[in-house]
Amino acid sequence: MWVLILRRVRLFLMIAVLLPVVSSLSRRMAERLERRAAGPTFGSRGLRTIEGVAGRARSALRR
Repeated sequence: MWVLILRRVRLFLMIAVLLPVVSSLSRRMAERLERRAAGPTFGSRGLRTIEGVAGRARSALRR
């Protein structure tokens, strides 16, 4: 019983910590790519997509 509870808590903490980190890193990398290329690129669009997915996942966890 305790093992299952601790696994869920660990999973929740991992998600709560990793999602903001992934979101901020992808945003920073996309901004750098866009500055370097003077506009959006294929890679920066993908990074922006990752940032959006992480943001939606965070908002779903807040509910």
